[in-house]
Amino acid sequence: MRWRNRGAFTLIELLVVIAIIAVLIGLLLPAVQKVREAAARMSCQNNLKQIGLALHNYHDANSRFPLASTPVYGSSFTEILPYVEQEAIGRRYNPAFPPSDASDPDGDGHTNLSLGATVLRTFRCPAMQPPPTPAAFPGWSSYAVSIGNHANPFFPNNVAGNPAYDNGIIIRHSSGQAGVPMTAITDGTSNTILASEMGFQLKDYFFTSGPFSGQPRGGNTQWVWGYASYSFGSTGMMFNTIEGTAADRTARLGAFRSDHTNGCNFLFGDGSVRMLANRSVPLAVYQALGTRDGSEVIALP
Repeated sequence: MRWRNRGAFTLIELLVVIAIIAVLIGLLLPAVQKVREAAARMSCQNNLKQIGLALHNYHDANSRFPLASTPVYGSSFTEILPYVEQEAIGRRYNPAFPPSDASDPDGDGHTNLSLGATVLRTFRCPAMQPPPTPAAFPGWSSYAVSIGNHANPFFPNNVAGNPAYDNGIIIRHSSGQAGVPMTAITDGTSNTILASEMGFQLKDYFFTSGPFSGQPRGGNTQWVWGYASYSFGSTGMMFNTIEGTAADRTARLGAFRSDHTNGCNFLFGDGSVRMLANRSVPLAVYQALGTRDGSEVIALP
């Protein structure tokens, strides 16, 4: 029997193979990333469509849209729980008490505080990263309804004609109304923003007290709290404005912003969802999209 020696790979051949593999990986990764982003964007748009359908079903049942906040700081999202297939939570959640209430008067083992920590996939965009301190925001979410074109949604609500007047499809309880009926949207439902994304991307916002003092806070969004930057915002500041001065931080907190690249998804009053690209609309047009009764003429790209 004759043995024949097989030559081993040389170092140069191994380096060539590794280089080829590295080039192939470099070509493949951007394509994979694009596919993932497209999937996340579609999933986010589907979430907003479900939220829009729930808001419309709530309107059909009550002849008005839900409030952005209640006297005890409930939110639009707590109001529509039965309409997003979360009737079990909605039935146990007590709207007479604030989200922080830890009492259990009916003894069912559930409180507003514990229910508010529930992970609800419909209220979370898959592209949105968890907040810097998840323990501080156990019920974090990704979406907020629009109360109009306020310069800053933290401003108190006053009478019509005041810049802080709630002129969106969704209004706060301090507006003195039970909620906006469809007939009050004189600008047209297809021209008025109903809700959008609100991410955690603020880089200059930190806890100033409590157990997380000094740590990055990012944002506030939680579906259970009816409060500015938690579950409602405005179109006063351009969307995806995530960096700026300390003076405009609260306005940026209350502005819509997205973890998707190059744009932000918006739910309109007619139930349609579309992504607006960054810098695709002038600020005046964007602000007009926030009002239900401004009589503006709007042309979207």
